[in-house]
Amino acid sequence: MRIAAFGLCAVCSSGWAEQYAEGSKDVVRSKIEPPTDVSMVNAPYRDKNQPLEQRVEDLFKRLTDEEKASLLHGCSGYEYGDVPRIGLTKFIMSDAQLGVRLGGDNRSTYFPCGTAMASTWNQDLIKKVGEVIASECKATNSRIILGPAVNLMRTPLGGRSFEYFGEDPFLAGKIAASFINAVQANGVSTSLKHWLFNDQEWSRTVIDVDAPERALREIYAKPFEIAVREANPWTIMCSYNKVRGKWASHQRDRLNNILYDDWTWDGTMVSDWGAWHGDADAVNGGCYLEMPSGKNADKDKNIVKLVNEGKIDRKFFEDAVKRNIRFAMRVGAFTEPLEGRLNAPEHQEVARQVAREAVVLLKNDKQFLPLDPQKIGKIAVIGPNADQYQTMVDGSGVHQRGGAAAGRPPYEKTPLAGIVELFGKDRVLFAPGFRFEDPKKKSFPDMKEWDPVEAAKEADVVIFVGGTDHTYDRECAGWGVLEGGDKPDLNLKGDQVALLDRVLDANPKTVVALVNGAPVQVEEWIDRVPSLLELWYGGMDAGTALAEVVTGKVNPSGKLPCTFGKRLNDWKSHSEGFLSYPGDIRWSKDNPVQFYSDDIWVGYRHFDKAGIEPRFPFGYGLSYTTFSMDPAGTNPGAGEFSVKLTNTGDREGAETVQCYITKPESKEVPMPVRELAGFKKVNLKPGQSEVVTFKLTDEEKKYWSEAKKSWDVMPGEYKVSIGNSSRNLPVQYSWK
Repeated sequence: MRIAAFGLCAVCSSGWAEQYAEGSKDVVRSKIEPPTDVSMVNAPYRDKNQPLEQRVEDLFKRLTDEEKASLLHGCSGYEYGDVPRIGLTKFIMSDAQLGVRLGGDNRSTYFPCGTAMASTWNQDLIKKVGEVIASECKATNSRIILGPAVNLMRTPLGGRSFEYFGEDPFLAGKIAASFINAVQANGVSTSLKHWLFNDQEWSRTVIDVDAPERALREIYAKPFEIAVREANPWTIMCSYNKVRGKWASHQRDRLNNILYDDWTWDGTMVSDWGAWHGDADAVNGGCYLEMPSGKNADKDKNIVKLVNEGKIDRKFFEDAVKRNIRFAMRVGAFTEPLEGRLNAPEHQEVARQVAREAVVLLKNDKQFLPLDPQKIGKIAVIGPNADQYQTMVDGSGVHQRGGAAAGRPPYEKTPLAGIVELFGKDRVLFAPGFRFEDPKKKSFPDMKEWDPVEAAKEADVVIFVGGTDHTYDRECAGWGVLEGGDKPDLNLKGDQVALLDRVLDANPKTVVALVNGAPVQVEEWIDRVPSLLELWYGGMDAGTALAEVVTGKVNPSGKLPCTFGKRLNDWKSHSEGFLSYPGDIRWSKDNPVQFYSDDIWVGYRHFDKAGIEPRFPFGYGLSYTTFSMDPAGTNPGAGEFSVKLTNTGDREGAETVQCYITKPESKEVPMPVRELAGFKKVNLKPGQSEVVTFKLTDEEKKYWSEAKKSWDVMPGEYKVSIGNSSRNLPVQYSWK
């Protein structure tokens, strides 16, 4: 029997979560129960001061075969543990990449989406996000976060692209590693997902992906590799799809030995909800913890039977049990009561700061922004996303708010609310134009809604808030050939272009602010607007960030983690035809086939190689101040390359210095024009300078050789380019 929904359910039935006021005091959500078997009370495995591996071996020897088998699956839909004899109390696995989703009417801090986090290019800030989420998990008896998600934006239409960290494996891996290190330093496990090729929602549970080995190694597995090597996630979640005819979750030879052998990863693989296709195939294939699954003595006996009959390889069975014990010990399930804070004021401030730093200023003709509130009489806020809730704060369910990444914060400040708070209600004219859905809640229920261009005519300045919403950008639930999970096209949702045309005819002083999770097409109107902001899904304080940026209280510093093309076929995944995306269901309705014929040419790698001019390049983002970059010396033998960054403007601001490497190529092995190899975000006051040094190693020189079936280094001269986007790299060095 298949389960109808996967990864979407909140922990609705657990009795752990209770509502807490903002700024709640420290709360204990769980206690450690002693083993019911008194002979276990003082056993070495319960002593957290003993070496971890000795504790693992000690407990393993004390378990019955059925108890070992019980550790290969959960004890409810979202819980693990509950083995009283050994003192393993149950704990929750939470969908919590953007904020802990709780049952009932409970509230937790909710952060901007993954694309927004990546747009900050700020690893220190992402560490703070991890610390907050870990604390809020512990306040709700959660010991594992089902994230972060580091699948890549192969296509801008992908339904869950908003959860991911953009199109580049290096950036995604570094952001993920920062998050993971912070979460796990606080005793909560992450579950890096989805391993591997969960890059679209269309038929994600049955699609059979055939990708070249070079693409697998250099692109799709690379963010996982960076995260594993730099942060060692305690669990990794498998994907639903197949790879070359076999379930990804069961691919020890093709996929999972990359984790276990090549990277010597010592964590455990958790199945995505329903992606466990038989005990023997899963365990033999390298997937070691089935979710969802309740306590089941008959299942445990059957697993033992399969082991004794040789249908489950005993060495894999024992490896699975030990990895799951290690995971439970790492999260303190035997020794550490959970204590944390839920929805504290300082947590909310971190969410606000992410929203601020995520805003990307894409266009600003004649320094139209920032606006001076003292010089503006009336300001019109127009568009379907002006007062649209993107979280579940209005009572919407997870399906309407993105799926597994949906959250229920104590409040959501919409763009309209942020502008009203700053300008005052009497100066704001609100006209949605049209709505994506009937509102369950409004920011200002008694506020007059102006009428198709009257507000624009009456106002000194217009802020048009458009884009998409979470009935477009969402996880697709169900099983089989599903066609509703990805976006249908690159356009703004609904008739926004016609609405925007009418607004611009009435008032050309119009700022457009996009709320979305991935690139959208802007070609029809981009030349008519003086300023364009990318807000992404900005979390519970999106409106605050918008208001602060448009008025200059915050100097925008976000950089694109993905390329904005001018048309859909600018992406190679789409120009290659339907077999590349979304796949071909004609061969078999239950087993649609997809070939990654775009190979390594994902995102800017393709735009650069094919000579396609993007609308906005990867790494791009403007500021209200200006910066210069000048060469500052090199030490090629040590792999050190430096630039001097100077704030040459009249405002304090942050710039992200980006380092790219160009590898020599041969006729047999084409190389990208450039690949991201380092970045650093620097905040400077007017006139202030800082020298930024990148230290590169031979790891950055490597490529995957299909001929040798291993990593290799191309002989020749390498080029190191440094600048503030993939298309603006004024400082260049040679490297041999």
